[in-house]
Amino acid sequence: MEAAEIVPLSEAVLVEMLRAREQSELRGGIEKRRWPRWPFQGTVELWFGNPDACDDYALATCENLSVGGVGIRFEQHIEPGTELAIAVHQPEKSLHGRAVVCHCTQLQSDYYIGLEFVF
Repeated sequence: MEAAEIVPLSEAVLVEMLRAREQSELRGGIEKRRWPRWPFQGTVELWFGNPDACDDYALATCENLSVGGVGIRFEQHIEPGTELAIAVHQPEKSLHGRAVVCHCTQLQSDYYIGLEFVF
């Protein structure tokens, strides 16, 4: 991946990337969110505390993405309200920034976590 494909997380970048995806990928159902979600598979890097501290680093799986946040699957519980440094890797580009945990729901073998982007 070239350095030009790694960009800071912003509403403008997300809007551009999501508009490039087909509307047929829009997740159906009743949405209470300000922004619709699209299923985006990929890797999300999470840093707890200092992003330069390698021991506080983990990988999660992106389930869906919107202009306002990302839904991920992760192997452990993260307390709602926790702020993280993140990197969201998609085929078009990788985005880096910060997000806050909105909810953390236990599934059978892992957790579904909703993160809201901090711009």
